[in-house]
Amino acid sequence: MARTPKPHRLALGTPTTIVLYRTPDRWRYAVYFAGPGGVADGALGAPSPSCEPGAAQAAAVRKAEELGRRRLEVRWHAAHEPGWWTGTVTDAGPLPPA
Repeated sequence: MARTPKPHRLALGTPTTIVLYRTPDRWRYAVYFAGPGGVADGALGAPSPSCEPGAAQAAAVRKAEELGRRRLEVRWHAAHEPGWWTGTVTDAGPLPPA
């Protein structure tokens, strides 16, 4: 009997830090990982750049959870530049079963 292949997911490691910043046309993020994963970055499709930072921070955490495949607790800090925030992962849940 043939096996159905599972989709390949790149192992990125555990998220440690999230950087979030507002540009004129969208919110952008970078997620830093412990281990071999390095960094994943990109733009958030939603919310709009005119929204409050809290909504964008929640969207960035959801993206980091999706990439890291685990629930995260994040503490946010305003950065030295206006429109920039840094989130420190304070707790990373367990990996889901394989």
